Amino acid sequence: MTDTRRRIPIVNGASPAGADKAPAGHHAAPGRAGPAPESAAPPVPPEETGASSAGAPDETVAAPEADAPSVQLDPLAAVAAERDEYLDGLRRLKAEFDNFRKRAQRDAFEAGTRARLSVLTELLPVLDNLERALSAAEHHEEGKVLEGVRMTHAMFADLLRKEGVQEIDALGAIFDPTQHEALMSQPSELPEGTVTAVIERGYESGDRLVRPAKVVVSSGPAET
Repeated sequence: MTDTRRRIPIVNGASPAGADKAPAGHHAAPGRAGPAPESAAPPVPPEETGASSAGAPDETVAAPEADAPSVQLDPLAAVAAERDEYLDGLRRLKAEFDNFRKRAQRDAFEAGTRARLSVLTELLPVLDNLERALSAAEHHEEGKVLEGVRMTHAMFADLLRKEGVQEIDALGAIFDPTQHEALMSQPSELPEGTVTAVIERGYESGDRLVRPAKVVVSSGPAET
């Protein structure tokens, strides 16, 4: 009895199951394996596996050099340095201010001294005239005495005007306590509070009072 079963030859070790799964109409070439299935993993590049490519010389990859350790400043030291800088600046500023204050005081003192010397220089001729008047009085030269006194008075009044000192015109004015000093009050025909007499003249320099005028003030008409 003849065996009618179909025999499927095994080509290059391929299993009959693999042959059955081959697509219809496709015949594998003798001595070659069939195409790899789509689900097969792609080849791994040589650089990922660490293996050098065929024919290329092996290259040793140098490891990256370790970064130099960064210098970290101590926060307390930085604050202390900033504090010292501020203190040095304040000390320099204080020294400059002290020098300026001393220089200003010295300049003010020198200016006052120059002003006093200037006034004294102007007063010396007045003193000379007074000495001449006294000498004339000793020799009973009344004419020269009167002339010397008048000259001295004129020089002194001119000196006061040059220094900006003016006489307060108080006679007949209404009593002003900021410029007048009342020594007494007397009845008079003038209205109450009017200056009737000046006992001692007052002087002012600009808006500043040098000396108040000593005056007599009217208390109004006398009662009958």
